Amino acid sequence: MSDFLDSFRLRNEQNTENMDQKHLELFSLFEFSQTLNSSLEIQTILNSLLLVPMGRLMVGKGMVLLANDEKSCKIATVKGLPETLINTTFHFENKPQEALQINWDNVDRAFPEIILRYKIKLIIPIKSMNKITGMILLGPKLLGQDFTQDEIFFLSSIGNIAAPAIENARVFEQLNAVNYKLDQKVQEMNTLFEIGNELNRVFELDEILKRLSFSLMGQMLINQFFVVLKNGTELKIVYKKGTSFSEKNIELCIKSGSNLPDFSQPLLTSALTKNEGDLFNQLGVKVIVPMVLQDLVRGYIFLGPKLNKEEFSDSDLAFLATLANIAIISIENAHLFQETLEKKKLEDELNVAKSIQARLLPSVMPNVDHFDVHGHNIPSKQVGGDYFDILQVNEHEYIFTIADVSGKGMPASLLMSNLQAGLHTLYKEDYSLSEITFRLNNLIYKNTSSEKYITFFISKLNLKTNTLTFVNAGHNPPYLFYNDGSYDELIKGGIIIGMMENVVYETGEVSMKPGCCLTMFTDGVTEAMSPHDIPFDEFRVIDFFKREMKTPTSEKLNLKLIDVLYDFAGDPTKDDDVTILTVRRID
Repeated sequence: MSDFLDSFRLRNEQNTENMDQKHLELFSLFEFSQTLNSSLEIQTILNSLLLVPMGRLMVGKGMVLLANDEKSCKIATVKGLPETLINTTFHFENKPQEALQINWDNVDRAFPEIILRYKIKLIIPIKSMNKITGMILLGPKLLGQDFTQDEIFFLSSIGNIAAPAIENARVFEQLNAVNYKLDQKVQEMNTLFEIGNELNRVFELDEILKRLSFSLMGQMLINQFFVVLKNGTELKIVYKKGTSFSEKNIELCIKSGSNLPDFSQPLLTSALTKNEGDLFNQLGVKVIVPMVLQDLVRGYIFLGPKLNKEEFSDSDLAFLATLANIAIISIENAHLFQETLEKKKLEDELNVAKSIQARLLPSVMPNVDHFDVHGHNIPSKQVGGDYFDILQVNEHEYIFTIADVSGKGMPASLLMSNLQAGLHTLYKEDYSLSEITFRLNNLIYKNTSSEKYITFFISKLNLKTNTLTFVNAGHNPPYLFYNDGSYDELIKGGIIIGMMENVVYETGEVSMKPGCCLTMFTDGVTEAMSPHDIPFDEFRVIDFFKREMKTPTSEKLNLKLIDVLYDFAGDPTKDDDVTILTVRRID
């Protein structure tokens, strides 16, 4: 900022000698006023407010303070002083009402430490309607003289002129902040409208919850949360995102949440009583958002902290409340839609699925020299995607395979039919197992969308060498159990088929020793759920075969495992097919 007085003198150089000093200062103040009022940028005004007096009076350091309240000030800008001082707030209760020149040889009043530290010489109050809104603080002149009365009067006039400009700039700044918040609200409304439209087009619970997850991450930067829905008087978890919430923590959260009084608006856990708040804080929960439909709470979203560590604002809570209510409406619509759809199509779908599955699976078990083979499939009432097969390549080689299609119902059955047709064509050619899997993968990839895939395991038994070569394409690892109780997990291969094109698969090889037992199964076995929602899991499969592998036949062994599944889960096929294929060496 140029020195307005010097600027004025330069432009009127020939007339300066004839001007009265008072008139000169008046013109300078007028020009300064025009400059200040030409801008609504607070920082520009404050910079001008320092540069003009410092340049005219040859002052090396200064600062402008803005009053926070009657007892404190904030440093708004500095010149000749460390910029780290900007935004520093300090106590300054007894502000001088008039311009004050400090005599450091005989200080007659107490000043804030920051004024003492930087040896401020002159304090000029900035007043608006007889209220101090700020101050200009100047250090001593570079040449050491005191400020004259005329200079102090001139600086006081600058302070008075600056007051309305500063007030206007602060009001403008506040308006901008209000407009920004308004824009945010409009954006939030648009976002909620878009989310609502998107969710209303989805009728699958998992997909709704997945899109809810995207919304929480995108809008709130939350990547740790879980959703529970009411089922009568019980709360059941239906979705979890992130690794912070273990099963134990979720149970504690649900139990603690059930003990809270009814609430219909998002609840900050920091607002709870100390014991309750401390518990939720330890569990990682920052906000509990009720999902309200027709004035009834149908579920809750337990939210962890934001990724940026910011606190949740009132605006955030309002957004979360609306988002949760939109989500529960979509969830309820999805439930109603699925119920109607299932009732309408259930009988036809089951009949078609059973028919397709009957054609896909072997109806008679082959006689394999020195081996006992048995496969068993129990179709679910609603799905038909499991597949197993036993194929004779030649007089001394057999193929054993098992697979599971993603998804349910008719699409899964049709895709499995496609796999079966491809396999029955390829195994007759002189292809290795890895080549067969490679070609099947490309076939499925080209004929389906990316969200459809198949877990697949294929093995070839050589009766001459008693070796088993295999490829595992993302399927539940089969287990080969030995007489001494040890076992191998057959995992070598590659990714599930249908996800990517031209995937290369590795081949593994094991020896089928006398008395060994190979079991292959689909995830309907390991994911069979107990009434307490506990999965059967692989370790129970391993324990069963270690304990029962001496059972006389593979068929009896498989049926025993089915009985164990029913004892554990009630009906293991209520959610998925159950398929088991067992091969034992009997000599």
